[in-house]
This record gives sequence, structure tokens and C-alpha cells, in this order.
Amino acid sequence: MSKKSAEKPQLPKFSQWLNVDPTVNGKKYLHVLLTELSGVPDEFWQELVAYIDHAHQGARNVLRAPLGDSLSPVHYGKKIDPAFGYPHKFDIIALQGFFGEILTGIIAEHIDLLDDVDWEVPVYLFRAHTTAFQQLEEIKNTGEWGKRIMGRTGDDGLAFARDEEGNIVSWMACEAKCTRGHSAALINDNHEKLSKSAVKKPVDLLRTIKALEDYADDDYAKEWIDALRKLYFENGSVKRYDFSVYVCGRKPVRETTWIPTDKPHTSYAAKRKLNAAEIQILEVVDKIKRIYKKLGEIHD
Repeated sequence: MSKKSAEKPQLPKFSQWLNVDPTVNGKKYLHVLLTELSGVPDEFWQELVAYIDHAHQGARNVLRAPLGDSLSPVHYGKKIDPAFGYPHKFDIIALQGFFGEILTGIIAEHIDLLDDVDWEVPVYLFRAHTTAFQQLEEIKNTGEWGKRIMGRTGDDGLAFARDEEGNIVSWMACEAKCTRGHSAALINDNHEKLSKSAVKKPVDLLRTIKALEDYADDDYAKEWIDALRKLYFENGSVKRYDFSVYVCGRKPVRETTWIPTDKPHTSYAAKRKLNAAEIQILEVVDKIKRIYKKLGEIHD
């Protein structure tokens, strides 16, 4: 079975899903509020399901790789398939984490952030979630579906900007949180993690290269792998941005936003350029459940 390209599906109806309300304060901080529009077309949800399904494809490839040719396509969707249950049968906290990471990439690529940088997310890093793969095997052996899955370490997401020659000229460290209601602690955690990390090159740079190799060996993958390898050997002078993404299911009552719009959050102490996206989606957990249920219908 041939592998799919790492190049992501398009989301042409994204603008019909979220309203974008940016607040630019100075040259080093941007807060953007995104709220769900009414009457989101069914076609958009179909696009989003396909996009999220593709984001997880690399991880499915990794899970199946050890069996190689011995895993016939007739086994896909069966309990003998190493990827059976991934990721739709995971607990809701894990699914919220997945959704937050994917939405971070979507936002980075689809809205204007500081300096109008053209950000690109070459691939998602779910293939690096080794603890989830180990727990998946345990769950399939014990039948304890719904058991809490441990989170993944490292970057929640990475975005890059390239010049006309394809060389990376900027990169953005991303931290994402997604909650049913609201949690000030999660907002704090995002900003603290970004602040404490002083690295000049992504810690998951090598994992990003490896993740691209999980997909088809086409021009898209080759160009990105070449650019990322050059970045790895670069001396650390490529400009870094930070991006905090907070997805919540409850709107504030007294204010419009949970995160400050006039200056960075008090937990952010770094001096880098910071983008902060706050996405308010009512009943967000129910929507996540429906999306991943659709994935289950595709793969089980």
C-alpha cells in the first residue's frame, strides 16, 4: 500500500468557521481572538475530518511499519492491525491534546500573525508519541479502552518560514492547550514553557525530519527535509518566534478574552516576539468527540 504525501489537504472553507479579531500591540506581541461563526457548512467539517485524519497518518505508518509486507490491507481496521484504535479510541484528554496541536498548525497557516510571516507547518509530530503507542498495545491486550494516555514531550508544534530559495529564515515554537471550559493554569503553563525554553533551534527538529520520512518520498517531503537539515547545521541565527494557543469551551463574562490583549501574559518572561491565539468554541469537547468518531468510522 503506497504512502500518502505529507502535503496536507486544503481547508478552503476555513474562513466560514472562525471569526478572526486580532489586536496588535507594539512590534513584539499580537493577541488574536477566534470565535466560531454560526451556520458553519457541513462541507467544512468534512474538510476538517480529512485534514485531521491526514495529520495522524504518519503515526499509523509508524505503528504498521514493523510488520511490513506481512500486514495485508485486509487486516486494516481489524484488531490485528497495530494501528487499530489509533487515535479515535483514546481518552478525551488525549483527543483534546491532538486537536489543540492540529488547530495550532491550522491557525499558523491560515491567519496573519506578527510581521505577516508566511508560516508553514510541514508535518505534525504524532509519530513521536512513543508512550501513546506503548499504551495502545497494552490497551489492546487488556481491553481497557478509555484509559488515560500520557502526553507527549517536546514541541507541541513547529512552524517555519522559507525564502524564495526554500531556505528557512524563521521558525516558531508552539505550545497548545485545549480545555472543556476554562483554565487559567493551562494558560500559565503555555507561557511558562515558551519562556523557559531558550533554544535557538527546535528541540524536535530531527523528529520533524523523521516524521516527513513516514510519508511518501515526493518533492514536498524532499524539499522540506533538505531545508530542515540545513537548519540543523545552521549556527542558531535563524529568528525564533513563540506561539501560545489556547482553545476553550467557555467565554468570559466580564471581559472579551481570557488572555491579555495589551501586553504578554505575566507568565511570559522571554523577550522574543510572541503570538497568542485564543480560540473560543462552545461545546468544543463534543465537537472533538464527533470528529474523532468520524475517524473511527473511516478506519475501523
